[in-house]
Amino acid sequence: MSKYGRQYLICFFAYIGQIIFGYAGGWPAPIFSKLHDPGQFPVPPSDMEYNWVISSLYVGAVVGALALSRLSNVIGRKSFLIIGDVGIILSYVGLILIKHILALWILRFIMGMSIAFIYCVNLVYIGEIASTEIRGKLLGSFMIYFSFGFLLVYIVGGYASYDFVNYFALAMSVMYLGGLYFAPESPIYHLLKGRNEEARATLIALNRKEDAENLTELKLQIENNKGTLEWKTLFMVKCNRKALIITGLLYGFQQLSGVPILRNYATTIFDIAESSVAPHVAMIIIGSVQFISAFITIMAVENCGRRILLLMSTSCCCLSMLVLALYFYLYDNGVEFVSNIKWVPLVASVTFLAAFTPGFGVIPGTLVGEMFEVDVRNKGTAIVLAFSWFMSIFTITSFGVIITNMGMYVAFATFSVVAACAFLCTLFLVPETKGKTLIEVQKMLSNSSSSSSSSSQP
Repeated sequence: MSKYGRQYLICFFAYIGQIIFGYAGGWPAPIFSKLHDPGQFPVPPSDMEYNWVISSLYVGAVVGALALSRLSNVIGRKSFLIIGDVGIILSYVGLILIKHILALWILRFIMGMSIAFIYCVNLVYIGEIASTEIRGKLLGSFMIYFSFGFLLVYIVGGYASYDFVNYFALAMSVMYLGGLYFAPESPIYHLLKGRNEEARATLIALNRKEDAENLTELKLQIENNKGTLEWKTLFMVKCNRKALIITGLLYGFQQLSGVPILRNYATTIFDIAESSVAPHVAMIIIGSVQFISAFITIMAVENCGRRILLLMSTSCCCLSMLVLALYFYLYDNGVEFVSNIKWVPLVASVTFLAAFTPGFGVIPGTLVGEMFEVDVRNKGTAIVLAFSWFMSIFTITSFGVIITNMGMYVAFATFSVVAACAFLCTLFLVPETKGKTLIEVQKMLSNSSSSSSSSSQP
């Protein structure tokens, strides 16, 4: 096995949780038609009820992330992953057995809480077990698995029944639980609990012998903050405060850029636009492009650096949404030329997600795993992700109001403006963390003279 072989294997099993998250996130899109089939779901939901089927997952995720922030360093990273997976298993069992709209809301809420545990802890866990040389690659890999989850549910949901879609997810969740059994606890968690020898043994098992021989800086950082309340450390220590601002802004812009809409309402959008491609086929095309583009991330995140990827990604997302806004403006105003370009919504949507994945989709999560100090990393991650999911809820619930009262083009024009704001945020606030250890990243953020331009060198 190669030097990093064990780290890659552990991350593979950990990231099955991201597949489950993507599957749950994309679940409403192919399920919509099945909920209106009396043979599969007794009483079809109204449009508003369906909106809350989508949103309840993210409401649960917000609650789960906030709960995680209070228990961040108490029971361990691995234990949280197991708890999250058990919650998901129980949720899918409920979806199979109870077919009522109220049950859907409650079970999707519980699933959202459970997914928040897995998503938040995975970013922390992988950032703590990975060697500096491959940390960006491993943190960036989450989008491959996340995108694969969306593609998987689009394919399975496009051709299988409501029950089979849920049984498939249940089988994945049980397999994930088996993989977690063999995963080690994070060496950083051992240090937080004063178990220095266990931390050293875990690092050696991960083939990080140099790190195992030099735990002094990490131990010193933990000792310095030991007598300080975690909330105070998070907001009063400069590097943590800057990390919270930068990652919070990026995650907020990410969700407000319209990605939850394309992932959950693509079939509705293509129906309204009278796209020349069948909606369920368009969903599979979108899922495939998103999955393929995620592979670009693995090479690009270390070779190009975080900041340049974000700048390229946000600019392309801005232009793609602008094209969609123009298309729907012409469509709503009855311009005849639109009948000749009905392929535009699919091309613009595919372009958006192809550009979104390697930069806008991945880099905020990568930065979350790198920027916060050891003892507040879980808490900082939980807060920014709770904010992100709150923005998802806002985007999803406001989308219907905007298109009903102002038109589809207003929604997409707004998404374009948000992506432009993300570009400016990256340009002026985001530093380059490529090639830097976690300690070096935090020192850079603590340096008052550090700026995005001065830190762009690896």
